[in-house]
Amino acid sequence: MPTHDPRQVVEDLRNHFAAGDRHLAFLFGAGTSSAINVAPPAQAGQRRPHQPLIPGVAALTEKCREQFAALGAVHAAAWDAVRAQCGINGGRSDVEAILSKIRMKIEAIGDGEVLLGLTRAQLLEAESAVCQAIASAVQPLERVIPSETPHDSFASWVKRISRSAPMELFTTNYDILLERALETAHVPVFDGFVGAHRPFFYPDCLEDEALLPAPGWVRMWKLHGSVNWEARGGTSGAVIVRGQPTTQGALIFPSHLKYDESRKQPYVAYMDRLSRVLNREHSLLVTCGYSFGDAHINAIIYGALDARRTANVVALPTAACPRTLPSSSSPNGGRT
Repeated sequence: MPTHDPRQVVEDLRNHFAAGDRHLAFLFGAGTSSAINVAPPAQAGQRRPHQPLIPGVAALTEKCREQFAALGAVHAAAWDAVRAQCGINGGRSDVEAILSKIRMKIEAIGDGEVLLGLTRAQLLEAESAVCQAIASAVQPLERVIPSETPHDSFASWVKRISRSAPMELFTTNYDILLERALETAHVPVFDGFVGAHRPFFYPDCLEDEALLPAPGWVRMWKLHGSVNWEARGGTSGAVIVRGQPTTQGALIFPSHLKYDESRKQPYVAYMDRLSRVLNREHSLLVTCGYSFGDAHINAIIYGALDARRTANVVALPTAACPRTLPSSSSPNGGRT
């Protein structure tokens, strides 16, 4: 198995951070939010328990199952059936995969028909229940958010550094803790949405550097959607807009629906952006709290490592997400 000298890795990482003209990207996974501990202080002689501010994918899936099952026994059985279908051939069976499968069934079912023992109206009710459970879980009350979080520390560091090349942040999280921290630190952020009333997603800017703001702005791309996104009808079809977080669970999930629009919805455009960033010369991606559980993201990362000998990926675990990159190096020269 290939090995690395930790001291050399740290030195290379320090040099890359110090070079303000090199491309730098971060990928934050669910572990970064789940690592925020809001449990009460430990009693004398005892270890403080871990109570995450934002539940991880497994805990979030369980919360959605409870909300789904609360609708009735037939709904509980339907959840188990869908989860089993998602897990066929080793597929993911988390809440994202389950909700995507439910939405596929909603599209397929006709009036008077039954799927999973549910009518179309019941499937729509179940979908709404899952979305509401997710939205509630990823929107902690302001009073329960610690005064200082790792997100705040990161935002403070971003504020202090000087770079001539833009920094790009990718995250799979639905919550807005990172946005909150960057705004508190007065860091200008661009996320692909434009407008002054109801900012709408503008995919052209992700493909044309001339349309992007100056390097002083942080570019943030939410790969799996956000709790403050909403699909609204427009004259030319559905338009994705950004507003205030909603308890209705207006989220955009990676699924077959991402191909419906002739103009790319955020998920597809952001994934393309990740590929473009990683395929630059001397690119560096630092992951934190990402468990490498998304096959699409993994394919982009490994593809860049295979194609670019100067590409680098540094995987940092968190207490809530201890897994690291499955392979320590790319066979064709890219490094991790």
